[in-house]
Amino acid sequence: MIFHPRPSPIAAAMYQLRDLGVDAIILHGPSGCCFRTARLLELDGVRVFTSNIDENAIVFGASENLKNALDYAINYLKNELKKEKPMIGIVGTCASMIIGEDLWEFVDDDRAIIIPVEVHSGSGDNTVGAIRAMESALKLGIIDEKEFERQKFLLKKATEIEKTRGMAKKEYIKPTYDDDLNEAINALKELKEKDGKIACVLNAKKETAYLFAHPLIVLNKYFNCVNIANLDTNKGLPKIRRDAKNILNSFKADYITGGLDEYPITGEKAVNILKDLDVDAVVVSGVPHALPIEEIDKDIIKIGISDGPRTYYPIKEIYDYAIVELDAHAKVLGKKDIVKSRFGEILDYMLSKI
Repeated sequence: MIFHPRPSPIAAAMYQLRDLGVDAIILHGPSGCCFRTARLLELDGVRVFTSNIDENAIVFGASENLKNALDYAINYLKNELKKEKPMIGIVGTCASMIIGEDLWEFVDDDRAIIIPVEVHSGSGDNTVGAIRAMESALKLGIIDEKEFERQKFLLKKATEIEKTRGMAKKEYIKPTYDDDLNEAINALKELKEKDGKIACVLNAKKETAYLFAHPLIVLNKYFNCVNIANLDTNKGLPKIRRDAKNILNSFKADYITGGLDEYPITGEKAVNILKDLDVDAVVVSGVPHALPIEEIDKDIIKIGISDGPRTYYPIKEIYDYAIVELDAHAKVLGKKDIVKSRFGEILDYMLSKI
């Protein structure tokens, strides 16, 4: 059992619909459901509407609410954004799913491509929401069976990583807003004075790579580095591939381990590469706990950089130093180029003084 807050399957469904290229999402529920996710996705160009279910609708049914929201969204997208046949995701919430709303009721609407996702916060792991979004996309012919199975495997693997090595491995993980910033920088400063060599590993989840690539780019300014990254431009949905291509314009990888949505499995590939490298330190940015870094028995410095105040302790268990980048996901939404990180900016300043 997990007794600390975890990401919602509703939010995961919304982000997966974003990756599929929807123009808008209608949350079939009260206006406050997944408010933060809704607002963040609008930074990424996805318009988010709500059917605004209230107590009366919960008792007597909310089909009319959804119809009104859909009519409004279609008219908005056609008039304001000039979309002839927009793609719209309809995502369930706790309220609409508990009362048994039929999200597929309006799927044959000729005015738009409708992708219903029947999910709520009690559906299970957050990745369940993303898988159900892909199931709907498969049913509607938007993706093929091969891509569906690939996505399903990766999403389940992501859950496995979190439950065995990440934020879901314990009943409760206390959040911390402190990390090993000063200690890690001092270790790197000493390494620079010795002309040490660093392996920079980008193992980031999707668009967060825009930020997590930044400290590695900084390290490349001051050190002899070998770069390993999950930036395969031939893997994933179109947005994932575009993001990888954009990042490669600024971060040149010597080894490619896979795509930006393959971070749950690219960690093992990165470690196999690291075992054959002669380096003095390894810095892993993004999802460092996806790397079985403990398999590297060399006496080298190991630094992990990740997102969120609950990631510090799981990372600290397997790395010498753990760095936390707060709100990394919020900072990269809508971006198409490298986003500066706290650690990278401070590191750049400190190393420039040597």
